[in-house]
Amino acid sequence: MNTSVTRPIKCYLLSLLILSSAYSQHALSIQPLSDIDAFKTIMIDGSELPGSLGYPIKDFSLAAITDDEMEPIPFQIDEYNEGGAVYFDDWDVPIAGSKDIVDKEDKLLFTYKDAGPRRQDHHRYDGDLIHEIVLTDSLGHTRYAYLVRKSRLRSDEQYVRYSAEEALVETDFYSIAYNQENHINWDDFSIVNYGDDSNPFDALKIRIETGIISAFAKTELNNKDLVAIPKGVHSGPIRTTTQMELTMWFLKLPLLRISLQLHHSPNSLIYDVRSVMPKTRRGMLADPRIFISLEGNELYGTELRTALGPKLPGITDGKVDANEQEFIASGVSKTENWIWASTKRNLDFVAFFDYTGEQTEDLSLHYNDDIDTIDLPERFPGQLPNVGYKIHSLPESGYFGFAVNIHMSNHYEGNPDLFTDKLRRLPDMSITTPL
Repeated sequence: MNTSVTRPIKCYLLSLLILSSAYSQHALSIQPLSDIDAFKTIMIDGSELPGSLGYPIKDFSLAAITDDEMEPIPFQIDEYNEGGAVYFDDWDVPIAGSKDIVDKEDKLLFTYKDAGPRRQDHHRYDGDLIHEIVLTDSLGHTRYAYLVRKSRLRSDEQYVRYSAEEALVETDFYSIAYNQENHINWDDFSIVNYGDDSNPFDALKIRIETGIISAFAKTELNNKDLVAIPKGVHSGPIRTTTQMELTMWFLKLPLLRISLQLHHSPNSLIYDVRSVMPKTRRGMLADPRIFISLEGNELYGTELRTALGPKLPGITDGKVDANEQEFIASGVSKTENWIWASTKRNLDFVAFFDYTGEQTEDLSLHYNDDIDTIDLPERFPGQLPNVGYKIHSLPESGYFGFAVNIHMSNHYEGNPDLFTDKLRRLPDMSITTPL
């Protein structure tokens, strides 16, 4: 045998094998996600998943490549009502579409980090592949997930865990125990890895300052007068949603009934408030103002920044100084409204505000850093700090809604002008139907 001929052939085959192996490894490798991106909830409208429309929700599962195997990943499909909120049987807003069937208005939810490398021909899976979902971040890195029909495989991972009996929500980052008589109030709010065993937050406070009939007869309605009672729960592995009936009581009479949906995700929560205001009831409220704010528990040393406030952070120390007065004067607007606070104790939080309808009102920052102020109801004394939003009025009638979104992390790094934008930005997405 001519070894001078076979040696180049062997070298060629070895090179081909090495290149093939390198290509295979490259095809299966994905860039790690940042802490901000990892637990983002990817939400896809049913209208973007045409292959799923008209089929029972229970027929579907979601899969991704993990360790070179195609495995089920946590997901859920939420049905929506005609008002654009999550649908509940016992609520008075009709479903958009048909119950238990995938419709255009329904939404597929999963967690960004669970998407994986692209599926290759050798990856087998139970069921029919309906759609390939491609997620591309700002650096051009891609991840993939696959919508599957008639698979027997399901993930048993639960990123959010809910107990209706205990009114308790738990994730790997936080746990909230709601007051059984009024879910506006918390009995406990704990953060995993927080600096000590205390609750970092006192309460999520909603206030309405208004005149009744006349602006001269001012009154304040607080968490005792605004009572939230759960009417239904959708508990899923990605997000748990509780439908609340929020009743505004005045002189022991129900002045207004409001829809409040609480959305709990692995490291965030949303208060989604919606109401259709009868003109007669609205006419009873003279010069109303709404406050929704998060009150801290002795968060001394916490640094605060806002979208429009000073670059020098406000520091929680039990008194409002000149710099904090600047935050109060110019902190947020309807379009620029992020609020960031770093407790320096392994907990940062960022809040955003959104109107959910065409009717909007002026918005400003509500802020108090006063150890001596008692703002009932309170579990812990003092406003250290109390920070959130002030809505300056209410529409004369019709639909009015807003949502406050609170994100939490052990630490957000860098410029808040940049990371607050990244928190809200989802990856680019394309959806195809595999042959």
